[in-house]
Amino acid sequence: MKNYKTALLLISASLLTSACGSDSNDVAPEALTGQFSLAVSDSPMAGVSHVGMVMSELVLTDSKGMVQRHNLQDMAFNLLDYQGMDSHMVISGIELPAGHYHDVHINIVQGDGNQGCYVEDGQGRHGLQIADGHLPVEDFEIIHDQHHSMTLEIDLYRGLSHEQDEYQLHHEGMWSIDNSHMGHLLGEVDPQWVADCETANTDKTPIDAQFHHLAYLYANDVTDISQMADMGTTPPAGMNSPVAVSRMMQDSEGNWSFTMGYLPEGDYRVGYSCLGHLDDPAIDDISGGEFQMFKDSGSITIEAGNSGGQQTTHECGNGNGGHHGGHR
Repeated sequence: MKNYKTALLLISASLLTSACGSDSNDVAPEALTGQFSLAVSDSPMAGVSHVGMVMSELVLTDSKGMVQRHNLQDMAFNLLDYQGMDSHMVISGIELPAGHYHDVHINIVQGDGNQGCYVEDGQGRHGLQIADGHLPVEDFEIIHDQHHSMTLEIDLYRGLSHEQDEYQLHHEGMWSIDNSHMGHLLGEVDPQWVADCETANTDKTPIDAQFHHLAYLYANDVTDISQMADMGTTPPAGMNSPVAVSRMMQDSEGNWSFTMGYLPEGDYRVGYSCLGHLDDPAIDDISGGEFQMFKDSGSITIEAGNSGGQQTTHECGNGNGGHHGGHR
């Protein structure tokens, strides 16, 4: 009887140990999840008053090749309402199994001028067609119990073109960024630069008499103005294309400034020209056209800060005394 009781105690202890080990170690992989959020932002552009986006679904593929689709219910909004540091939340805090995701994109509803995506300009409403029918998003990883937040930045100056009464939005000029590794650039523009550029280019005054003042951002391998190319897809030898372009804007008190949001942290260089109306994003206008870069504004370091989104101020020339907003 004593041996029988001893055996029962040993078996019970073994079962208890096994059960405890199961609770702490044998967690099913599919139970490990994190959260994912994605927003969209853009840079301001002259000549258009509305860029209507209609998004149908978010698509992503996990490391096993399984495709997940999240219905966006034809989400519609004006992209121009979310410029610079502002953004539109596309999807917020969805639960995803932990792991790597690739082939991530947002499917959109192509526009014909009546339905789907569209652009409004001074000549009315036009259909907007987006390359491959989607907006690309960088690969990412979901870590258990963590929230991965990203923003897709759309540089309209580099990506939007107008042909045969229809607009096209190309993937050039788009990038997506982990929000914890990005920062924002606030540019103060010397009013004397603006005046001098317009005076030096009176023979190139636009038909509407409104010069298009643009800030051009280059990677840090550009060291002076002679290496700053325009927005053409193929830069001339020895020159580099900008990584981002933004319209300079003037507030009600006459102060000029610009904002570039959601930039990957790192080193850059800033250029300025008032001849944006002569810079076709599909053509090399700096060697075969009339476009010229007017000023080299020097180098700038974008820092993310502790949790991303740090703002860095850059002065073009003598700046404007600290004015960044109140644009008209």
